[in-house]
Amino acid sequence: MKEFLDARKLMPQAPPPSESDPSLASFAALQQACLQALGFIYPEGELRQQYSTTPEGRVGKQREFPGDAVMLQGMKKYADIPVPALVIFAIPHAQARWVDEGTDHRVRQAAKAFSAAELALTTQQAKAFEDGVPTAHVVRLRGADHYVYLSNESDVLREMKSFLSTLQ
Repeated sequence: MKEFLDARKLMPQAPPPSESDPSLASFAALQQACLQALGFIYPEGELRQQYSTTPEGRVGKQREFPGDAVMLQGMKKYADIPVPALVIFAIPHAQARWVDEGTDHRVRQAAKAFSAAELALTTQQAKAFEDGVPTAHVVRLRGADHYVYLSNESDVLREMKSFLSTLQ
C-alpha cells in the first residue's frame, strides 16, 4: 500500500477548469472535455459523483475524496479464490493527452516519474496475482487507462467473451 501511495504523490494533476470554462456548463459538456483530454468519455453518473451540481444545473466544485489511504486502510489479502477469475491490468497505463499537449517540461517529467513508479507497481501486482491465485487468467493491456473498460472497451469485451467461453 505504501508503494501505491508514494506513486500517487508523483502523479501530476490536470489544471482545474475556471468557473467560466464552457466544459462546466453541463455534465454533457464535461463529458466532451474528458473525451478531448483523455480519449474516452466518463459515464455521467461517475462525473456526478466527482462534482456537485449548481442550482443552475452547471457542474459545481469537485467533491472531496477521502483519499487512497482511507480507502485502502481496511484492505484484505484475497488469495484463496477457488473459482476461475479474469483479471485485467492496464500495463503500462496510458498517458493522459493533456500531459503532452501544451504542458511544461516539469509536468511531463513528473508524469514520466509517476508512470515509471506505476508500471513497477502494477507489474508487481499482476505477477503476485498470477503466482498467488492459480485460478486466475491475468490479461495485460498496453496503453489502457485506469478505467480500462472505458478506454479499451472492445479489448475488455473480447477478453471477457474468451474467458467466459472456457467456463463450464
